[in-house]
Amino acid sequence: MYQGLENLWSKMAPALSPLGLLYGEIMRLRRWAYTRGLQPSYRPRAFVISVGNLSLGGEGKTPLVCSLARFLKEKGLRVAILSRGYRGRSRGVVFASRGAGPLEDPELVGDEAYLLALESKVPVVVARDRVQGAFWAIKEFEAEVLLLDDGFQHLRLGRDLDLVVFSATQKTLEERVFPAGRLREPKSALSQADALVVTKTNLAPEAAQALASKLSQFGRPVFEVPFLYGRPYLLTDPRQEAVAPSYFVFCGLADPASFLTAAQKVGPVRGFWALPDHVHYRPGLIKKIKQAQERAGAAALLTSTKDAVKLLPFGRELGPCYVLPAEAYLGKELKNFVWERLKGHTCA
Repeated sequence: MYQGLENLWSKMAPALSPLGLLYGEIMRLRRWAYTRGLQPSYRPRAFVISVGNLSLGGEGKTPLVCSLARFLKEKGLRVAILSRGYRGRSRGVVFASRGAGPLEDPELVGDEAYLLALESKVPVVVARDRVQGAFWAIKEFEAEVLLLDDGFQHLRLGRDLDLVVFSATQKTLEERVFPAGRLREPKSALSQADALVVTKTNLAPEAAQALASKLSQFGRPVFEVPFLYGRPYLLTDPRQEAVAPSYFVFCGLADPASFLTAAQKVGPVRGFWALPDHVHYRPGLIKKIKQAQERAGAAALLTSTKDAVKLLPFGRELGPCYVLPAEAYLGKELKNFVWERLKGHTCA
C-alpha cells in the first residue's frame, strides 16, 4: 500500500512541476528576505550549529546530531539539542531529556527527539518554536552550544555553523522541489551552507564519491561520514545480542533501502516491509507484521533504533525482535572543522 502511494506520487510529478516551481520561488524569496534582514532572526547567546538537509528526509541527520553532541560534550562544552518534536503531541516547550536519558515518551515528543534523548546524553529541548527552545536551553542548562536538529530551513533562529546533510544512498541532487519532488527548496540554497556532509558512505562507496564530487561544485567544504552498525540486540533486553538464523526486516524510515542493505549483513533476510517514516505502531499493525513474518518463515524480527523506541510496549506480542543500532562516525577532518569554527567564535 505504502509503496503504491510512492509510485502514484512519482507518476504525478510531471503534472506537479508548475506547483514545484512556484513553491521553490516562494522558498527562495523567503531565504532572501532573511539574508537581507527583511525578516528578523534571533541570535541566542550560544554557538548554534544547524544540521539540516534539502530533502524531505532520509539523509541521516539524527545519528549525525547524536555524534556531534557526544563529541562536543567530550570537549567539555555544555551542549543542548533543539528539536521540533516532529509527529509528537507536545505543545509549548518540553524537556525530552536533561542529559541523563528520556523523560517523556515518543508519542509526546516524537520518535526522533526521543532517540536523541536516549543516545546523545545531553539535554534535549522540544519546541515547535525553536527560538523559545533556545531561550530555555540556555536558561535551564546554561548551554554553550545549541545543536539545531533539522534546522536548515528554520531561519528565524540564527546560526553560526550550517551543516547540510546528503545521504550517499539517495539521489537528492536529481530531485525537484516539492510537490513535484522531494526537495524543500531549490539547490541554490546551498550557497548559504558552511559545509556539506555526505553520510552512509560505507553503504554506497562509489555513489558517495560521485556525490562528493558534485557537491564540491557548490564551493563549500565536503565531508564524508560513514554509518557504523553495531551488533543487533534484543528489543526487550539490550544485553542479549542477536542469535536468530533468519530475519523479517521492517522499518519506518525515510530511507528504508539503506537499512535493508545494513540488515542483510546481519544474516539471511526472508522478507522486508518498508513502512512510512515516523509510523505510529498500533496493535493492528503489529499483528500484520507478525503475520508477514510467519508467511516469510523468518525466525525473528529485525528493526531500527528509531522504530524500537515505539515498539517497547509491544515486546511480548512481537516475540524475538532485534534492533540494529547505527552510529555516524565523525572523521578527524569534520571534527577539526567544527572545533576550529567554535574556537574562532569564542576568540571573537
